[in-house]
Amino acid sequence: MTSRKLEPPAGDAARPLRHSRRSLLAAGAAISAAALACAPGQSGTEGGSAPPAAGKVIELRAHARANSEKDGYQKNIDAFNQQYAGKYKAVYEGLAGSPDYYGPLETNIAGGTLGDVIYAHTSNLKFQEYAVKGVTIALDQYAAKDKNFKLDAWPAKAQEAMKVVDNKLFGVPTRGQVSWLFLYWNKELLKRAGVPEPTPDWTYETFLNNARRLMGQGSGSDSFPVAHAQGSGYENVVANLRRFGGDFFQEQAGAGKKSMLDSQQAVQTFRWYYENIKSGLFGPRTGFDAVAFGQGKAGFYFGRLAGERGTVANNAKGAFEWTFNAVPKGPTGRRGGFLSVDMSSVTSNTKDKDGAWELLKWVTSRDSGVNLALQPEGSLTPGFRKDVYCDDRLLADPRFPKDAMKANCDNLDQPDSYVYPANFRLAGPGGIQEILDKYVNPIFDLQQEPTPAYLKELNTEVQRVLDMPRL
Repeated sequence: MTSRKLEPPAGDAARPLRHSRRSLLAAGAAISAAALACAPGQSGTEGGSAPPAAGKVIELRAHARANSEKDGYQKNIDAFNQQYAGKYKAVYEGLAGSPDYYGPLETNIAGGTLGDVIYAHTSNLKFQEYAVKGVTIALDQYAAKDKNFKLDAWPAKAQEAMKVVDNKLFGVPTRGQVSWLFLYWNKELLKRAGVPEPTPDWTYETFLNNARRLMGQGSGSDSFPVAHAQGSGYENVVANLRRFGGDFFQEQAGAGKKSMLDSQQAVQTFRWYYENIKSGLFGPRTGFDAVAFGQGKAGFYFGRLAGERGTVANNAKGAFEWTFNAVPKGPTGRRGGFLSVDMSSVTSNTKDKDGAWELLKWVTSRDSGVNLALQPEGSLTPGFRKDVYCDDRLLADPRFPKDAMKANCDNLDQPDSYVYPANFRLAGPGGIQEILDKYVNPIFDLQQEPTPAYLKELNTEVQRVLDMPRL
């Protein structure tokens, strides 16, 4: 089995797209035309779909990421086709390109060639954007009349994330997690250095003191005691602020309207990383990720995703023992995290909404969520369902330490919430993510000290965007 670098499952996919004004207008026109052509009820049936001709197999297309979903998603599509043989035939079209999955996806949107079901993140607000622009359709009528669909299969906080656009159901979770919550460690390296393994009562002071004992203990001159791969990604910023008792917005859950990026907690957050990177205790933000940790180049891997465990295992290749658990509590008692839920939606481009609804239910089902977590590589984040996270098939996965899989099971009940810009202006030109890239990455690259004055400039620019109308 070959090693593949993990494509992050949520916020790290949220890089702003660069499109010209002309291409955006063309995309908008294509979206509007598709929405009008496929509006519910236009085909003469209650669900908006014409009944198939006798004996005709309905073809359906599903888009998800080419690398992160790949094997598990294909397995789910194959099972759907077996179940509905003679009625539906679905095809998984994995997408990857520039700058990421969303580049080719939006090329399909602009060209009117979008499939029937698509994967989109709430973390980068693409899920919301596509709902607002008519790329996807509200599914409330389908959920209401389908006796086999149970909304309470998902936790209450996931149900809230499903309806962030006008309190309508524009999608169902395919994956989900409280992200950036875990601390990985190299058990053998810690043992050789006489460093105890982390416990739930460790503080940041305990963590840093023990990490210092690993200085010079890694494999080679390019090793560091702590890898973190943190940066300007919106999710990362929210999770890190929460570790120090702060938050991105004054509103700590749901729609955020007032930026708090110049707070005392924000200064403390960014200075903590700045000083520890400067001292050589933490590695740089780039080049020291799950791959580097799996290659033995760090004793700890801080503030990460449980879904990265596959990338770690595929790089470690059994060379050393490792595990993970929740990060230590920060100075105010919070561990910090961000509720990240990835959705699947039915597009307005579909010619058969009933079939697309059946496919959507299938790829968000219990077995589908388990299959994603059991992939050989890519993201191993499970379906964000009550009956998935602690499924015996995941807890007994022989590739990973049992205590790590128990920690992953516990992730479902972590308290951190989903918060987002109320006007949905995160990704894209002029959005908040561009501003975060401009101001935050230089701090992690030691090019800019995180002074109160500097963070006030950051906060002012973000607030200017927040004060704009909704997308």
